[in-house]
Amino acid sequence: MGFKSEIIQDVINDFEVERENMLRIANLFKETMEKSLNGEKTCLKMIPSFIGKPTGKEQGTFMAIDMGGTNFRCTKFKISNGSFEKVAEIKHKLINKEENYDLTKSDIDEKQLFGFMAESIGKLLEPEEALYLGNTFSFPCRQEGINDAYLIQWTKEITTSGVEGNNVNKLLEQALQAKNVNVKPVAILNDTVGTLLVAMYGYQTADIGSIMGTGHNTCYLENNHPLNGKKMIVNTESASYNVGLPVTKYDEIIDKNSQVPGTQLLEKMVSGYYMGSILKEACLDLYKNKAIFTSEAVNADAFFNQSINALMVENFILYPSKTQEQYNCTLEDAEVIKKLSEAILKRAVRLVAVSHMGILFHQENNGTSVKNKHVIAIDGTIYEKMPNVPNLMEEAFKEALGEDASNIEIKLVKDGSGLGAAIAAAFAVTQ
Repeated sequence: MGFKSEIIQDVINDFEVERENMLRIANLFKETMEKSLNGEKTCLKMIPSFIGKPTGKEQGTFMAIDMGGTNFRCTKFKISNGSFEKVAEIKHKLINKEENYDLTKSDIDEKQLFGFMAESIGKLLEPEEALYLGNTFSFPCRQEGINDAYLIQWTKEITTSGVEGNNVNKLLEQALQAKNVNVKPVAILNDTVGTLLVAMYGYQTADIGSIMGTGHNTCYLENNHPLNGKKMIVNTESASYNVGLPVTKYDEIIDKNSQVPGTQLLEKMVSGYYMGSILKEACLDLYKNKAIFTSEAVNADAFFNQSINALMVENFILYPSKTQEQYNCTLEDAEVIKKLSEAILKRAVRLVAVSHMGILFHQENNGTSVKNKHVIAIDGTIYEKMPNVPNLMEEAFKEALGEDASNIEIKLVKDGSGLGAAIAAAFAVTQ
């Protein structure tokens, strides 16, 4: 029994990130950011958004579109005196089996995809109405201006032809003109930048925006951007961060089996998409070492032959008795799976917190001190839905920064991809 619990504890300890390690990685993150800002090639792309801090005085009605994977959403917002009203909204799937179309495949071209979007946008326009539009487009782009982003490559299994290498909002503008829809695209951004823009309206000191969901990314407000010497939101593309991370053998297996090995290392350690796979690999290791699922009645195949998602990890934490029932294992086994799930989730939260600390250390430029007030805006199902995550995040900051942690507030901010795009459009036409 002693040997068995020792093996289990060793695996759980693999996912520990102590204070010293948090501060070490945070400083490496800061150094990597600063190298990238100074023109060196690093794992952090530090993409300029060309969007600064909104004044809060932006006014008018704006169109916002959001293409998140295979979902497309078009929303009309009214912005007035710092408040927002959703006027109308339309949602579509880009793959619709009932109507027999799939706009994400390579035999579909840019005219068909953006034509479909233009028609949807047109349905929300009143007669004689003309509006400006912000586009949340969360795919890897080369951003050259607030309205100029060139798709580097599709991700999320989308292969529509004629878009890669091209200016996304130009393609949209051409489609809108072809359909006689009187809407002009003026801004393109990703959902992380949108989250920060929404937060800036509600919180004066908001300067970091982050996504903790199926994927992961963080942006922040750079106070003196090298391109213009002014304030500008920078999309760090932190999912790709890979310097000094506490990589376990389980992470190495996940990376090796992923679509693109050697990339997106931080994302593979913190995002909902990979969390269940990490848990499965750790449990498999314990199983091979006869530390779990040792009774004859247990249905180990049912556990290992399934794809485990973040929701299942949540259930393993909340309902060990259900785990026991589902796999016919002992309650002791279910408790081990619970503890491992908690350790993997805690590590994910700490590594995200560490990247935020790296940004704060850069902004403050005062070693590991954080003396100014900051609001970090977070959206995404991991932060919003997983058990205890906000507390784990606060705990990480307190442990690493001590009293300085009281200067940091973390807020759940929703709909960066919708409202954020409308704010970006408002910013673009009033700056």
